[in-house]
Amino acid sequence: MAELNRLAILAITLAPLPLAAHHSFVAFDLEKEAFVRGTVAEYQFRNPHTYIFVDVLMEGGESERWRIEGETRNDLFRNGWRDDSLQPGDAVNVRVQPARDPARRYARLLALEKIDGTVLAIPNEEDEQGRVVTVPAESLEGVWLPVQSFFEFGAKVAPLVNEKAGAAGAQQSGLPRRALCIDMAIPQRLGRAHVYEIEFVSGDLILIHGEDDAEPRMIHMDGRRHPESIPADEKTWTGHSIGHWDGETLVIDTRHFRDHPDGNTAGPSGSEKHLVERYTLSEYGTRIVIDFTLEDPEYLTAAVSHTYEWQHSPHITRLPHSCDPESALGYLAEDE
Repeated sequence: MAELNRLAILAITLAPLPLAAHHSFVAFDLEKEAFVRGTVAEYQFRNPHTYIFVDVLMEGGESERWRIEGETRNDLFRNGWRDDSLQPGDAVNVRVQPARDPARRYARLLALEKIDGTVLAIPNEEDEQGRVVTVPAESLEGVWLPVQSFFEFGAKVAPLVNEKAGAAGAQQSGLPRRALCIDMAIPQRLGRAHVYEIEFVSGDLILIHGEDDAEPRMIHMDGRRHPESIPADEKTWTGHSIGHWDGETLVIDTRHFRDHPDGNTAGPSGSEKHLVERYTLSEYGTRIVIDFTLEDPEYLTAAVSHTYEWQHSPHITRLPHSCDPESALGYLAEDE
């Protein structure tokens, strides 16, 4: 027990680990590992951040509290974590990537071992590969895990941001969107490795459920057109979508998005934003290929096109959307 109640920081140089989910890890030294040994003071198993607070007894008898950030609750839940996995007072040995600033008692969770030998870890490369299956889907309906590629889309958009977008970004004030449980806008979040489920409700309606979406996207397949306008207070982050079939390809046309502070990844999006997506099952049925084109003449100098792929993942359970405001505000502490 005495060994567990001491802090050990081992500056081991490593190759960067594969980065799961969507978090920014800029505050951490991804080429080093460390160990934080102590007792659990608090365990916050939440979305969008899981936090473990560990009290470490130093040689002089004083105690230091470390804040350790984990993946989202959903990612950890699928890796075996539960609400009661840790209790205050549990002795733990936590493998982490420490903050770049050595004076900060802050780190990124890699794995944790309890005194009884129980090991809990974040999804690693082997776990991620275990999510890839070769079971063919019969249609677009089902559970899908996107291949994370929204960074590549962001790189395409960045050169197209106009002066108005730059000025709007410079004038933004207040809390960042992540601290307000405002998630990434479409289409960038469709390229993030969070689970989606497509549901064919009827011939007139398709729902696309996402773990990042408080409400599912409603794709109206009944031949209607977009309304001329929608009141600002009725607009959503996912917009108004109408769809049709082009052979075996689902074509989705979306307009009337709610204004978003960084809805085009590299800048804000406005009322003229227009997105057209084409969902096609791959040759062997194991993936969906999503070709899309985004226009927003108010903030972009030209249209931009990109392709995402979603893996068929019938072995994964889509978990309910949740975003805890207190957990989201923890993002601010990352930049202290």
